[in-house]
Amino acid sequence: MASGGTPGAVIELTGIILAAGLGTRLRPLTDQCPKCLLEVGGQSLLTRQLHQLSRAGITRAVVVTGYLAEQVEAALQAVPPPLSVRLMPNPEYARTGNCMSVLAARPAVETSGIVLCDGDLLLRGDALTRLATESASAALLLDTGTALGEEAMKATLDPKGNVRRLSKQLLPAECAGESIGLQKVSGPALPIFWATLDAMREAGDTQGYYEDAFQRMIQAGVTFRTVPIGHQEWTEIDDLADLEDARARFGD
Repeated sequence: MASGGTPGAVIELTGIILAAGLGTRLRPLTDQCPKCLLEVGGQSLLTRQLHQLSRAGITRAVVVTGYLAEQVEAALQAVPPPLSVRLMPNPEYARTGNCMSVLAARPAVETSGIVLCDGDLLLRGDALTRLATESASAALLLDTGTALGEEAMKATLDPKGNVRRLSKQLLPAECAGESIGLQKVSGPALPIFWATLDAMREAGDTQGYYEDAFQRMIQAGVTFRTVPIGHQEWTEIDDLADLEDARARFGD
């Protein structure tokens, strides 16, 4: 796997997009449409993410489906993406957290590294490329300029600037920023990630976030670096207000 490089270089990573969720906070728009197919600027969130992966030099992706999976498949058939895509279903998407959606993607990962992306994330600029070409085995995009709310996946850092703690429950005043839901796990860190997720499943801990696995890895000595991203370079779409804001900011 490349440990560095320039934008556009082929990187031996697999993109994983988590698109299984119900999107309940976006009803009624998601009553008949999965969240990842909602459009901003005439393109679905999924199409935008796949193009972002391709521009970063990534040639294969896995999309984890669940709710209205047949619509995701039909959309990809109607407009072929610019990279190889394999759909992997999470049949337990309605009963488990996104940690189990990551595990659902595992059989389709044929590389020694992944770029893991929440399906409701919208990006501009080169942040994904900077993450993919980061030399560290494990790294995540961190926005240090945003106001931290209760729902934010917050991070504290150690004196070297690596992630120490990662949780929504952390006090905002103690945190350095928000982990936006885009991260790379590669090389020696990837088998540890899979093993950690397996252990969570075997223990019945299937309701959590994949960041819970990251925290366990950090406590076991795995280093997670941070790659900065500016607040204007991204947004996530959780509810109708977020969607309206995203269309105003990213609709060009």
